[in-house]
Amino acid sequence: MKQSKRTMAALLAASTLFVVACGDDENSSDPTTAETTAETTAETTGDTTVETTPAETTPPTEPMAEAWAVDTSTCVDEDAANAPIEGTIKIGSVIPLSGGPAASAFSPVKAGFEAYVQYANENGLLGDGLTLEVQIEDDQYNAELTPGAVNTLIESDVDMFAGIIGTADNLAVRDTLNDNCYPQLSALTGAPAWGDVENYPWTTGGLVPYDVESKVYAGNIAEQFPDGATVALYYVNSEFGQIYVDAFNEIAADYGIDLVGEETVEVTDQAPPTAQITNIAALAPDVIMAVPSGAQCITFLTELANAKAVNAGWDPKVYITNTCASSLILGASGAAADGLYTSSNGLDIANPEIQEMPVVADYFAYMDSLGHGDIAITGSVGWSLGETMVKIINQAKESPEGLTRASIMNAARNFEAVGSFAYPGVVTKMSGVEDPYGAESLIVRQYDADTATFADVGELITEFESS
Repeated sequence: MKQSKRTMAALLAASTLFVVACGDDENSSDPTTAETTAETTAETTGDTTVETTPAETTPPTEPMAEAWAVDTSTCVDEDAANAPIEGTIKIGSVIPLSGGPAASAFSPVKAGFEAYVQYANENGLLGDGLTLEVQIEDDQYNAELTPGAVNTLIESDVDMFAGIIGTADNLAVRDTLNDNCYPQLSALTGAPAWGDVENYPWTTGGLVPYDVESKVYAGNIAEQFPDGATVALYYVNSEFGQIYVDAFNEIAADYGIDLVGEETVEVTDQAPPTAQITNIAALAPDVIMAVPSGAQCITFLTELANAKAVNAGWDPKVYITNTCASSLILGASGAAADGLYTSSNGLDIANPEIQEMPVVADYFAYMDSLGHGDIAITGSVGWSLGETMVKIINQAKESPEGLTRASIMNAARNFEAVGSFAYPGVVTKMSGVEDPYGAESLIVRQYDADTATFADVGELITEFESS
């Protein structure tokens, strides 16, 4: 598949998520698993040479004696939570597949997830006669519809949930899934709420917490403006946007940041934010911290480019949430995205040099074989979700309790792995209440619109890791 065909997918995407896999498979034929070796190999990411060490392929076979364990005595049906799962493991998920721009953005996530499930079954990655079956329901990115979708899946006898998209959507079903003791794994959102292990032990997040991302940007702004900077905030008026803004407001003074203005956009508003950007331009801040959502990522960047064109000499540095910042969404924004700053904890698999890495090349080859080559970049979100899930299930089935909903949850909360697409140095790890987030490390990146790739800015930031 030629790179030009993959890049064209940018014009079809309205938004995307970037999430890193956190698991390696034990079958040596797995295209996403490097052979275990003591040697360290060098890979090149843009202009930066980084060291990568292949991940261990053998998961822990048994939780430590003192490892965190879920309490099933509070479950509506304790017996069901501890019942053996045999034969087919049925996975439920809820993804926007209709109703607007979110559908075109997230349908590749569904394709990537289903592709990994197919791959795992073809290669017997679970062993013991186990196979995976996935059922995905559509909530149109509308949290009012998510409970109905989840109830449909529960009535279909799913064993667990993985990869429900959206903060509000996951919150809408968190109580139901925790009360009924269904694993709600890898919520595709970075809300800090997923760290509340004591009250919601059956729910885990799949992205670096949004407040950590804000802190990473504040630190980088301070490095670029050692004498202080003026910053304007632009964000979607939702819990998602508010998380970033609250974190930024809390730490701004510590980093010499003077917040000079805030502009918001409503969740459902897809019109160009002309008035908001005009107001920001009048303040002429050194930096704009932007947290739009979905197609608003594109309209924000377009309006900002227009404002810069009529305000000679004003060229603010722009930091944008990494939920906007794949090469697909930025490619759709064209030159308006050039030079912006964002962050990641994964490899830039849109980079032709990264695509030459065996693990990445094999992934693209498999997606090509399924006719998904044109959406493989965004589809890697779903593929990574599948990797994580298989790793957790394999760990759970080797526990003394065998494979149950409870042992799946215990494995998820006592977990450590290096993802196939993880940025070197990123380790996904959870340890009960002490470390409730899978990953809290990020590297700042700057986007080059001419090449549709990212360049690393500085080193991987690991200081926010829980342990």
